[in-house]
Amino acid sequence: MLKTIRSSRRHARLMRAADSLIFGKDTEALTAGDLIALAFGRFQLRIDEAEAVDYLNAGLVRRGHAQRLAAPNA
Repeated sequence: MLKTIRSSRRHARLMRAADSLIFGKDTEALTAGDLIALAFGRFQLRIDEAEAVDYLNAGLVRRGHAQRLAAPNA
């Protein structure tokens, strides 16, 4: 139960961070590094590039943007 709450809270924080980068900004200039830095600076969360791209793309879809970030090469 506690793990579910933590996971849900983490997800909400990362979505808020992604939204704050997307809202009212030039989305063409977004990078995964922007979200990585913001998530750490604001919430002390460490995420990798693939996860950052997923959250940014989810935020872009939610805001109705057609642009998507490319997944990092694994």
